[in-house]
Amino acid sequence: MIKPPKIFLYYMLVLMLFGALAYFIPDEGIGLGNTGYRIRWFSVKHILDGCKSGEPMVQARSGINDSLAMGSVVAQDSALYTKIDSLSADSIGVVASLKEDSIVQKLKMQYPSSFKRMLYSFYRKIESAQEDNKVIRILHMGDSQIEGDRITKFLRERFQTNFKGSGPGLIPLYDPQKQFSSVWITNKGAWSQHEVYKYPRLIKGYQYGLMGKVVKIDSMRKSRVLVSRSYMAQPKASKFYKSRLLLKNIEKPFVVKAYWGDDLISSDSLETDDNITEVSWTFARAPRKFALDFECEQSPLFLGMSLDSLCGVAVDNISMRGQSSPRLDKTDTLLYKSMAEYMDIGLVILQYGTNMVPTITENYGFYSLTFYRQLEILKKTMPGVPVLVVGVGDVGRLKGGKAQAYSHIFKIKEAQKQAAFKAGCAFFDLFEAMGGEGSILKWVTGHPKLAMSDYTHFNRAGGKKVAAWLYKAIMSDYGDYVKNEHFVEEKQTILSSN
Repeated sequence: MIKPPKIFLYYMLVLMLFGALAYFIPDEGIGLGNTGYRIRWFSVKHILDGCKSGEPMVQARSGINDSLAMGSVVAQDSALYTKIDSLSADSIGVVASLKEDSIVQKLKMQYPSSFKRMLYSFYRKIESAQEDNKVIRILHMGDSQIEGDRITKFLRERFQTNFKGSGPGLIPLYDPQKQFSSVWITNKGAWSQHEVYKYPRLIKGYQYGLMGKVVKIDSMRKSRVLVSRSYMAQPKASKFYKSRLLLKNIEKPFVVKAYWGDDLISSDSLETDDNITEVSWTFARAPRKFALDFECEQSPLFLGMSLDSLCGVAVDNISMRGQSSPRLDKTDTLLYKSMAEYMDIGLVILQYGTNMVPTITENYGFYSLTFYRQLEILKKTMPGVPVLVVGVGDVGRLKGGKAQAYSHIFKIKEAQKQAAFKAGCAFFDLFEAMGGEGSILKWVTGHPKLAMSDYTHFNRAGGKKVAAWLYKAIMSDYGDYVKNEHFVEEKQTILSSN
């Protein structure tokens, strides 16, 4: 073991050696025969002067010949320093601005010119929702990446904060695994959920509705659904003032009783009806617990229940685990269209693609065509409603215990983009916004951590970040819309005055 006195002695010897070199080697250096090379070293005077003046010392490398003198090298370096120093604050600001513009560009929607008219129509709807006493809905549809309201709840909070509204939106009446974090749903009795993407499809006529899933009561006696506030809900979503229960195919008399806490507030006996039936309740104060009791001999189809404010914006989370598209080709489009008209849809956001990642191929033209057909069905069932396609984000994998990036994600999101543009829809490039290929590895290991250790799904912090990007992208043209509206209003005022 080396003791401290020996270490001190070692440093002293090194300093004495450097000092000797500085004292004995002349300023012009020592020539190495006829090679043209010279050995130079700092002189004692140079070191002391440099320390007194506080100026940086420049160590020049030996040149090929004596014509490369020490002074000329210092002069060249001085010129270099001058160039660096001459970069003004404005110049640095331009560089920063270019970088910022690049980031902003990544966080904007891309769309064909025909999309802007529909986008402005959406702005107009959410802006006047309160005045018109309407609830304008935004459907956020996607795969397991949005499951559990992971991204949607933060997107909802932003829209409801800026354009009024509250409540968690459209929910299924059966959630045994408590996946939906913005409200707790508890069932009593025997219930079952049927999804459009699960085989065999047991719902006659494929009447899966707007959510792509319906719920049925399997016990022919009394059943209950209890809705209670979730501590995980965002502030706006935690309170609702109107509930709308949507039913289909009431084939036998059906009794619905509603409770505020333990108090019975209504009892309705519904007659048989094949069409959409709504039973609604309005509250002066947002309930902490709201329960529905059902008595029936045969269950109708429960299409969903909305928990909203009386006016403003509602953002609905519609997740389909394991799917690469909304599967609209497997649902009753007439019912789908009727529900869409009934619910006043303002915007649709589609966020799929994660489940296409395991399919590795050179050409994803087949996926682009499949996705395009889904968009065409959506346009027919919701004419005039703008649709935003969110491209697949980056995905990684663990191979041999080591995290690896996929190299084909770019092709999948380009296939989605092609389908979106062909259908006249907007596209948001989540892959590029995240940082491109391999960015998911940083999202998993970074600080803060933004994704789960499966290198696929975002965590709470990541979901919040993506939601902020989506909101910024959707509203990026709102300023231009406001200017345009003011221009039209001023023009109309001038014309009417003349």
